[in-house]
Amino acid sequence: MTRALPDPLVTDTVPTQADVVIVGAGIAGLAFARELAALGIDRIVILDRAYPGAGATGRNVARIRAMQLTEKLSHVARACQAKYDRMGEELGFNILFYRLGYAWVLYESDEVERMRPIVDMHHRIGIHSSLLTPDDTLRRLPVLRGGDPVVGAVLNDDAIVHHDAVVWAHLEHLARTPTRILPGTEVRAIVCGDDGIQAVETSRGRIATRAVLNAAGGWATELNAMAGVAAPNRPRRREVLVTAPVRRSIEAAVTFYRPSEGWFNQTLRGEIVMGVVDPDEPVGVEQRSSLDFLRRTAGLMTRKAPALADVAVIRQWAGMYDISPDHQPLVGPTRQLDGWWQANGWSGRGMLLAPYLCELMATRFAGGRSAAHLAMFDPDRFDPETPSEDAATDYYTRYRATATPVDRNPPGPGSTA
Repeated sequence: MTRALPDPLVTDTVPTQADVVIVGAGIAGLAFARELAALGIDRIVILDRAYPGAGATGRNVARIRAMQLTEKLSHVARACQAKYDRMGEELGFNILFYRLGYAWVLYESDEVERMRPIVDMHHRIGIHSSLLTPDDTLRRLPVLRGGDPVVGAVLNDDAIVHHDAVVWAHLEHLARTPTRILPGTEVRAIVCGDDGIQAVETSRGRIATRAVLNAAGGWATELNAMAGVAAPNRPRRREVLVTAPVRRSIEAAVTFYRPSEGWFNQTLRGEIVMGVVDPDEPVGVEQRSSLDFLRRTAGLMTRKAPALADVAVIRQWAGMYDISPDHQPLVGPTRQLDGWWQANGWSGRGMLLAPYLCELMATRFAGGRSAAHLAMFDPDRFDPETPSEDAATDYYTRYRATATPVDRNPPGPGSTA
């Protein structure tokens, strides 16, 4: 992967100075670099301990879902989806964006009652979701016939992209800018002074800089600790499997949350990707996949969609969610350390949210005003006593309340004042 990166993006010479050092070459780091370069910031250095897309970005299934459970998040997600809709044209690269549709399948009556006002909210803000009856759900998704009885579904024309195509589109674009990427490079220390960031010590040498973006995904907590920055997000493993290709028949990306969280969809080539989440997955960095996951997923999926019982699994893998207490990301500068910027805690929505939110953050970094959509993702919104883990295992209860953002004047680059 490293050798195949477009020239002259990768350099054997470590720059001694940078306007900003971005740690993490996933979608957040690459999108932030792209937007900064468009604003005329030239000395951008991206570090990655492995290679671009090696972390969660290259291990997710890239669902771009506008319909969310809260109005604020739905507004943001709709803008994020629109960003993807024009991304291919802007970058001159086919990111395989297509509107497969998204079906939120409901199995218990309380889910229907929870979703009625949410669908009304969607309509009010321009998201055209539909609450389907059980019969309509099975007509739209015949793969569910014979499985656990459904009580309905919420359907919207949401989209999917290909994560590798998105990564490569950004790399090809950045290769036409002065940005440089250092793959296989680890951060060893963050050098700080009385006025904030001074330098980043790497496994290949020191880079002097006054600004660092923490876009390290599952390693964000570790990097924050190096800088002495407190943040409550924690990494947890999420696993995926994929089947051999079969005739295309699943005309929406399916998600359900009862009795536990699971999902599946069919790719353009006919493979079916799927997974069932372990609610007791321990906190920590872990990218090995497990036999327990395979058993758990096979057991529940054949209950939900018996038609999938004879499909052959050909591989499985794991990545990480970096999860915040309110399941929303930390995006922007922190008051704890001048020059320290956050783009982490994505809680499973990094592929969806990062390109748009990093565009807004880049404008703020370059001295522009802070956009209203960034306020709810303020890195300093959590009280120091906020528990690092959300005790609510039920998906719906996570979004009843969120932390109140702090209102403050936007800083310029390298400043959090």
